[in-house]
Amino acid sequence: MEIRLCKENDVKACGDTYAKVFNDTPWNEAWTAESAYAYLSDFYHTPGFTGLVAVEDEEVIGFLFGVKRKWWSGDEFFINEMCVRSDQQNKGIGKALMEYLIGTTDAETVSLLTDRGLPAENFYKRNGFKEIERLMFMSRNI
Repeated sequence: MEIRLCKENDVKACGDTYAKVFNDTPWNEAWTAESAYAYLSDFYHTPGFTGLVAVEDEEVIGFLFGVKRKWWSGDEFFINEMCVRSDQQNKGIGKALMEYLIGTTDAETVSLLTDRGLPAENFYKRNGFKEIERLMFMSRNI
């Protein structure tokens, strides 16, 4: 497995992976390959974007997309999306992506949002992330 920076032509494969993973249990969402590609393309074109892909046999098997941004206490790298193909999970790919990010970013912190009670929560906790009790995620339908 190789981890490298994401190129624009990798985004389609990332979208395919994203749709398959998040349409499956436990998320049960309704992505198409096209909508996932459009969603991830927006991140790719964001100033400060960094994307990492895990590649095996020339196939994208996982990715991490995020953006470095200024914060009062120093630069923060915010992970927008991280995804590993379902048949490749629990093989250290997510951990390798995270270690690559931490080893190469000059940001002082890495942060993200994730769903409570799903496997991703435990993954991030095992990799050194802590819940910030004072924060609340809010949303409103319009």
